[in-house]
Amino acid sequence: MRDESDLVLPLDAYDLTSEQRSAVQTARYLLVGRCVAGFGLKFKPHNTQPVTYPKNASYLGWLGAKKVAEYGYSGPPGQWEEVGAAVSGIRGYVIPREQDAVHVGTVRTYRGRAVPQGGCDGWAQRELNGNAPGPDGKVPAKPHIYKNFYVLMDDAAIAAYSDPQVRAAGSAWSECMRASGFTYPDPPAAESDRRWAGRGGEDRVWQPPGKDEIAVAVADEACRLKVDYSGARKRAYASAQEKIIAADQLTVDRLSNLLKARYANAVKILS
Repeated sequence: MRDESDLVLPLDAYDLTSEQRSAVQTARYLLVGRCVAGFGLKFKPHNTQPVTYPKNASYLGWLGAKKVAEYGYSGPPGQWEEVGAAVSGIRGYVIPREQDAVHVGTVRTYRGRAVPQGGCDGWAQRELNGNAPGPDGKVPAKPHIYKNFYVLMDDAAIAAYSDPQVRAAGSAWSECMRASGFTYPDPPAAESDRRWAGRGGEDRVWQPPGKDEIAVAVADEACRLKVDYSGARKRAYASAQEKIIAADQLTVDRLSNLLKARYANAVKILS
């Protein structure tokens, strides 16, 4: 594994592209904005641009997009948000306190008007789902049931984490790092070193990495490439995803069709 073109897994064939997920989120927030406006509230626009961080980079332990020689493990300023949104295309956002009840539907009425079931976001999700069935085949799909697709991806990640070939690649990486003067049992241990863990993340103001972090991160990336650590993870993750698909092809197909229906409806909404 040498570049982003290798970061492909079996479930990707059933998912939307980054551009399609962007369209869905844009339509979603457009609908939510219209809904909350009906209650005299103003919905702040959110970033719905296509996520450029490689979708499976975190799953496969690939550091290429972080440019560690310059930015260390955090990547460029603000990249933490893109890393978190890479799989689903959904960036986090803060709902103003005065909008929360209307947004998620914790009240039945607001300022004398009925609040949609599940709030404005629940209504928006139903509009996006349209009449497409959920993974259980029932019509219409429940508002947020499409997220079950990403649950399948996480299930595969859990299964792959303990795969023997991943552990073997981690051991080979550790030996490589030791030859460079650094002692860590596996790549996650290097990334979570308390000297820099969390630097540049959501809860902290981004600060440039120190020399020690750069030295470790550069050696880390070189060793991952040398022992094909990400390649081993890809083989394990691919196998785990293939087993999930084979075990319940119908559910995977229904989730895929639901995602596609959401995109088609988003295009209609945006036009």
